[in-house]
Amino acid sequence: MIKPLILRLYWKNRLTKLTLENHLERDRRLDCWSVNGIGPYSHSTDDWVRMILDVSLEIDLPPFLAEIFDRAQASMVYGCYHYPLFTLGMEELFRFGESAFREAIKEAEPPSGLTKKRYVDLQKWAFNEGLIDIAAASRWESSRQLRNSVSHKEGALLLGPNDALNQLDITKELVEALFISCRERTRNKCHVQSGE
Repeated sequence: MIKPLILRLYWKNRLTKLTLENHLERDRRLDCWSVNGIGPYSHSTDDWVRMILDVSLEIDLPPFLAEIFDRAQASMVYGCYHYPLFTLGMEELFRFGESAFREAIKEAEPPSGLTKKRYVDLQKWAFNEGLIDIAAASRWESSRQLRNSVSHKEGALLLGPNDALNQLDITKELVEALFISCRERTRNKCHVQSGE
């Protein structure tokens, strides 16, 4: 296992300042990453871009949510050229997750005023209403905690392409499952009210 001090020294020596001359070149910090972690082999820039863009939304979401997702994804793509954009993309992805959670809950027709509550309260309500199971609730809670840690960080945080790609997959999966569950609940409610 690589010791944190050695890793910090390694990154310090590889920092790339963005300039007019290098802004379209692959960031050297990407050179030791593969989907298997840090090592001597890295994927090509095209491969990283393809892996990131292959994660796409498969259900219809409100346009403003699709735009937030696209911004997060685009930031991750350009992380290949300026490594800190992987972290920025993840931060945007956490905003997407919370916004999508709130929007999905609205579609489930919650009690009046619930959507104005704190994110954690919405998560508890969704779990109590059976919109998310215990495993999804745990993943949503982890996502909320990660969002809080990057929003209220005390120092520099630099996350890698694997972190970004994994979080992109996880968030997409969670959001789509929640919207499907909320929409199903609304359909069932309509069927019950219409007497079908």
